[in-house]
Amino acid sequence: MRFFAKYFYYAFVFAVLVMTTGAFGANLSGVISVNKTAETASDAKNDAMNEAVRTIINNILSKYANTEQFSELMQKTSDEELMNIVSSSGVANEQMSTTDYSAQITINIDNDAAKKWLNDNEVQNWVPLLESDEKFTALIVIQNGLIDWAELKRIVRADNFEIETQSINGNQIVVKMPLNYRSKFTVAVREAGWRYSDNDGVLHIWK
Repeated sequence: MRFFAKYFYYAFVFAVLVMTTGAFGANLSGVISVNKTAETASDAKNDAMNEAVRTIINNILSKYANTEQFSELMQKTSDEELMNIVSSSGVANEQMSTTDYSAQITINIDNDAAKKWLNDNEVQNWVPLLESDEKFTALIVIQNGLIDWAELKRIVRADNFEIETQSINGNQIVVKMPLNYRSKFTVAVREAGWRYSDNDGVLHIWK
């Protein structure tokens, strides 16, 4: 029994230490098809752009923020204010008549502006900062040994994360990851059935 316990421990430690992969960049952008009617084509186009911006910002940033806080902020933020966190936009398949406007609109969100907007309004968020060498700490609790760890490795590899192992204490592993990867990692583990919480800046993850 001791042999297997000792074997499991060293196999587990080895699996932790070798898990290092390449990095990736966050992509806060979306595409939506819109069709609007107004008194003039110009008004319809303006309404279409506002709808595209609001819908895409809601769809994208809601994945990286406290749901209730973010929903309240979206309700009280004007269309003009939302444009402040748009870095660029694109239009394709544009069609226009006297009162109608339709197009496929692409909206790219400015990471830093979005994070500042959320922070200024005290919305808990995990929006990545693209230009940052900072790292965050995560405490991972493994309940089912190598089964849980193997699943976590698959998640990490699929998203091209780089994890720096700090310590192993029983079934608890302390790791560090680039701060701008935190939001993507949180979304990925949540979708895989893991639970998480933020305790004074340390991300706790468990099954």
